[in-house]
Amino acid sequence: MASLRELRKRLDSVRMTGQMAGAMKTAAAAGYARFNAALTRFAPYAEACGAMRERFGGALGEAYPVKDPSAPPCFIVLGADRGLSGGYNFNLYDYADAILGEAGDFRLFVAGRHAAAHFRERGIGLREFALSTRYEDARAILDEAAGLLRDGEISSVTILWQRFVNMLTQVPDRFGLLPMKSSGGGGDASDALFLPDRDTVLREAAQACVGADFYARVLEAGAGSQAATLVTMRSAYDNAEASTAELSADISRLRQSEVTSSVIETSGGNLRGRDGGSGRGGENHA
Repeated sequence: MASLRELRKRLDSVRMTGQMAGAMKTAAAAGYARFNAALTRFAPYAEACGAMRERFGGALGEAYPVKDPSAPPCFIVLGADRGLSGGYNFNLYDYADAILGEAGDFRLFVAGRHAAAHFRERGIGLREFALSTRYEDARAILDEAAGLLRDGEISSVTILWQRFVNMLTQVPDRFGLLPMKSSGGGGDASDALFLPDRDTVLREAAQACVGADFYARVLEAGAGSQAATLVTMRSAYDNAEASTAELSADISRLRQSEVTSSVIETSGGNLRGRDGGSGRGGENHA
């Protein structure tokens, strides 16, 4: 069995780990609440834009024409800033690596420092950006990718991210952002009335729909990464608390054992001293 000193050092280490896990759990809870609140507020608008895309997807696509269909595709990977999130990052990386491996030549945008480091280690050039709840930040990245499409440097834009199911479940998925397509099989805008004119309305509607599609997935990715970190750190914190209680009990038992042994040794020494003194006194008396 470990010594009392070793147990105390182990207890201090476990307590420090628990404090770090607790702090990260609190930060992840705040981050998840922030992204989830933004996602909840944005959901009705995203649904309305999704319905418009299904109805007029073909016509809306005119606002984002593909200049060079033979150009390489562009992928936007929505990752995370940090690890310590269970299998969240690595499930996404495995999924993205498989898709990128089949793509050959491509352009890459990556959200999150941890995700960017993963792809840089593989020698892949990329444009890094941060996940944010600000629509303006997402719009800036989207406009940059759309500019590459307009200039003929890329032929498509695809999002790779973890689709948020619930706090415990996120599923790697892909979404073809550009060129725009109608998932409902529609796309005919000939029966619609456009004010002030058709081109202006379709251009503005297309920008709104593409922006909503991208921003909604940015929020999903942010909520998912924070939820994964929260669940992982909560488990680490609970394990640290359980280990702390167990080590404290071991230390208490070991201290009690040492005290008991010391008392027994002291009592035994006192008894031997008294017995020896009585014997010498008897001999003097005789």
